[in-house]
Amino acid sequence: MIRKSNSVTARSQPRRLSSSTRSQKSERRTSFGSMDYRATTLEPHHIIVEDQQMDDERWSRLAFALGMPYSDTRRSSPEATRFAQQVRSRRTISSKEMTSLLLPLLVAVAKDHKMMKCRTDALFHRDGIPDDVPDYEVEEGWKMQLPTPKPTITLGYSSGAFNSHQLELQHGIISNNRGEPCDLHKLSQPVPDVYWPFFIIEALDDSMLAARNACAGSAATCNNALMVFAGAAQEPMKAYHDMNFLWNLSKAAQSFSLAINGKTACLNTHNSEGCLPHAVGVIRTYRLDDEQEVEAMAARIGSIFVWAENCRLQWISDLLGHFDRRVQLCKDTMAKNGVSYDPTELANFGVVPKTRRSIIKSVIAESLPRWAWPL
Repeated sequence: MIRKSNSVTARSQPRRLSSSTRSQKSERRTSFGSMDYRATTLEPHHIIVEDQQMDDERWSRLAFALGMPYSDTRRSSPEATRFAQQVRSRRTISSKEMTSLLLPLLVAVAKDHKMMKCRTDALFHRDGIPDDVPDYEVEEGWKMQLPTPKPTITLGYSSGAFNSHQLELQHGIISNNRGEPCDLHKLSQPVPDVYWPFFIIEALDDSMLAARNACAGSAATCNNALMVFAGAAQEPMKAYHDMNFLWNLSKAAQSFSLAINGKTACLNTHNSEGCLPHAVGVIRTYRLDDEQEVEAMAARIGSIFVWAENCRLQWISDLLGHFDRRVQLCKDTMAKNGVSYDPTELANFGVVPKTRRSIIKSVIAESLPRWAWPL
């Protein structure tokens, strides 16, 4: 199901002097292509973008770790043929036209993946932005806030990918990596009804540089949201040294993007490599007016959907299960204390029984810094 959202807020703009002849939306779009955008905006948020395509060995290692096929395959389809012919028939093509042509192809690729959902031109919540630069640290020309992501297409999971209890767990307040309260609902759904996005498409008219820079910020926000929740669910405010947990996190905090400019598309991987919190690498570049390359691109996107549905979603479910065990532990501890120290009649006298939601809130409250506790 695809929904469109055209709302734009002032928070989506980087802090820079605006021209009276430009709209806020056009200023945001053109800023992605500025030569200093990476140095002043992406790198202060620990987002490192590589321009050189990954070599075969590096891509094969990543694909193997994720359980994805390494080599490109081609699957002919009428949608891919029609898409390539439509692109080829146009001398030039705008980002808006490209989006309208691409959507039917994506729908065809995702038709067997019932747990997927996407939205177009939807503005993200800022809660998941990695290491957001506070207002007092913003320096014109040196350090800028990351624009609020608003991808051309955002694809993640639908609510049907989770049971009712898992959906309930994804609400409340947790502590982020700075010890500040964070709305879990806005982390799991950066755009309405799309849970934990893993595939971003940015189609921009400016340049491929602008499209890739836009992808970098959006995908890093998707990865960071999951990392924030993982940190809070495992052991809030403490370093976690379980290597199995860290390995699974590195596989789950992974996303992909497709940057499009004109008739060229660049498929990117976004993950954590070594000491870099958010690294962006080029997997392959495709010509969208070539039928064979479009077929290869569609097949690769299909393999990403399979990975997201069978691998990444499973780890997210495991993480929710761990968080649920914290809730159950809190519930069991309260029950045990009531039996040990109070007669049954006195323990329940004048006390309203706790609901599951209130227990979840009490567990979430433990993740908050002390200054955020209610008086």
